[in-house]
Amino acid sequence: MLQWERVYLAVCIAILLVAEASLAQKPPAPALKAGGKADILFAAEAPQTEKDETGKPALASLEPIAFVVSGQLRECYQFGPANSEDAISKTVLDRLNRAYAPGHRYPLWWRGVAWGEAESVHACMDEDLDLTGCFRFHPGVAGNAVPKDLKGTAFTGKLPAASHLAVRLKANSQERAEFLQAAVAAFAVEHIRTTAQRIHIETVWKTQLRAGSTALASSALVQVPSGKLRTYQSTRLFLVLEENNGQYAPVLMHFHKTTVTLDGAASPPKLGEELDEENGTDKEVFFDNFPLYAGEPDVVITRHSYYEDWNYSIYRRIGARYQLVYTGCGGGA
Repeated sequence: MLQWERVYLAVCIAILLVAEASLAQKPPAPALKAGGKADILFAAEAPQTEKDETGKPALASLEPIAFVVSGQLRECYQFGPANSEDAISKTVLDRLNRAYAPGHRYPLWWRGVAWGEAESVHACMDEDLDLTGCFRFHPGVAGNAVPKDLKGTAFTGKLPAASHLAVRLKANSQERAEFLQAAVAAFAVEHIRTTAQRIHIETVWKTQLRAGSTALASSALVQVPSGKLRTYQSTRLFLVLEENNGQYAPVLMHFHKTTVTLDGAASPPKLGEELDEENGTDKEVFFDNFPLYAGEPDVVITRHSYYEDWNYSIYRRIGARYQLVYTGCGGGA
């Protein structure tokens, strides 16, 4: 990477860090209230196996990401994910049960482009705060198989319009290298000096968020010794880069930090080893992008996995950067 490219990345990252700091105080989304029309944005996942435990064809799933009321996002829970059914209102359950009625069909989207349909089989909700519905996916082109890595979206509201072509690829080696160098620069602005070889990285996905610009999205983890003996600073980064005139620059960046302390028997990690963050984990990964707002670039949807919980975030493009506008739904053990 050339020196001017490093400077360009550093400037873009510094701007994003200022924006992220202002978002840290964002209040949680309100819960869905009784009355009025509420559309549902779903996370759609293909089955990972051909057969379920009974030997029958495995079903796909839809899980609510957020309720949409007049363009405003609403949470599934009254006070966030909790181990109590009291956190879920009757309004939410009634709306989901209607959405999961057998035979209902919803357009299925993947990477911001229509892909097929999701047909409801039955609700799969249970006492463990699992708000999913069981579905069958039907590709838009007859004869196409449902990919096992399909993690897309479905929406019960007005059918949106795609603004770009379908791009559903993994980054090639050069793009992955560029992503790693951008992650190194991002960690450096956070005063974490590292190398690409020391970064634990998820799959780097290639997509489009708007017409004509390729985007790269993934998560990265760095764990470095802190100032205390046998204690490490564990920093996770969710990062999205977008290409402009042949140059990738960050348009979304979100950090999660925790501290890991080794017990008496544990050895310091070797290169390539990952320390267990235990209850401090907030693993945010790219889920999908979707044209939620007419006339705008796609929103970016991520999934957070905690120790025993999970939920979703939605980032909306405001100006040149993406900003966090919602976190909610999901569930817990």
